[in-house]
Amino acid sequence: MTTQTEPTTEPSTEAGLSEITFNLVALGAAIGANAERAFKAHQTRLEALGVSKEDMIQAVNIALRVKGDPHQMMMALAESTLTDGSGGGCCGGACACEAEGKEKGDCGDDCDCR
Repeated sequence: MTTQTEPTTEPSTEAGLSEITFNLVALGAAIGANAERAFKAHQTRLEALGVSKEDMIQAVNIALRVKGDPHQMMMALAESTLTDGSGGGCCGGACACEAEGKEKGDCGDDCDCR
């Protein structure tokens, strides 16, 4: 873990975690819970502790992967059971063109999501 300024001694929390570890975990938990106020509070605390933006981004990315896996599994289940398996239908999923800011079906990826 990289920090902008390494503290000489890092205080620990009641749970025995370092203050930085505790707040990184809480930052990820805030992502998982869609808790904006908690996210901002822990981000502010991590900045005060000298934690780099890159380390906070890493914690957020881990939380997003954990949070996204169940969503992806349910989307795959819905698509496999509600479509004929030809790849069409998307079951509410995003087409590649939407990621580019275009409307569904405008990117020519033949996803039939209109």
